[in-house]
Amino acid sequence: MKRNILLTSRKMIVMSLQSKIRHSKQIILKAKELSNPLPLIINFSGGKDSLILLDLARQVTDNIIPFYTKTDIQFEESFQFAKEICHQIGYELVYSTPEYYKGGFYERLAHLRYFPTIKKRWCSRDLKFRPQKKRLVAMLGKHHFYKLNAVRKYESTRRKQIYNSSKYFRPDYDVHGDIIVLPLLEWTNHDVQTYLETNNIPINPLYKRYSISGCYWCPFYQPCIYERILEYHPNLYDRIIEWEIKLNQPSVIGYVWLRDLKKKICG
Repeated sequence: MKRNILLTSRKMIVMSLQSKIRHSKQIILKAKELSNPLPLIINFSGGKDSLILLDLARQVTDNIIPFYTKTDIQFEESFQFAKEICHQIGYELVYSTPEYYKGGFYERLAHLRYFPTIKKRWCSRDLKFRPQKKRLVAMLGKHHFYKLNAVRKYESTRRKQIYNSSKYFRPDYDVHGDIIVLPLLEWTNHDVQTYLETNNIPINPLYKRYSISGCYWCPFYQPCIYERILEYHPNLYDRIIEWEIKLNQPSVIGYVWLRDLKKKICG
């Protein structure tokens, strides 16, 4: 009896995921129609969610560009992982660097004199979105681009509050005129894990080590993430620690100093 209940529950989960897969593909198809003849831009970081997004998009259309936004504080292993995944499935990974806009993380930090925060994420704007736009214009000319993002509202409480409505097409407020498309908006963590396992999609090895795979510093990271990273890279944050001292500002959420975390982990 218990086994039957478990099997029924499992079947319902799979059916729910299949429904979400169809819905996500419909959103991508609509974006394709609106973008035509321009390619869809897939914001591809090599993270779990963007792996699924790329897999779904290429099932719908060949007219896509996987795009990686280098920030100069990303893990190089993640960029190489994303590049290799694209190579394996026959795509070139296009990428931008902060130099396309106003310089890298430390140059912007020296100019702005404060660390990015959850409410003031100049790192995303200046290191990712605007450099990406300049790169796309250089490649394809001045157009409004449809950019597929792997944002999921069930990924965190904060995202659930921000994305409290099912709007799958949203204006890009950082790059006016472009449209952000969110095919995975309704997916849960369980949906993601099930899809990856069912389709044998390889996962970025950095997840096992740090539980993240993008930048090594981010205004959203809790102290425990930095502690994990410091165990492997004790000197990685020395330059940020220098800036904490210069600005007399802690750089970690919750008014936590990286220098204290390094002392705790490295002695």
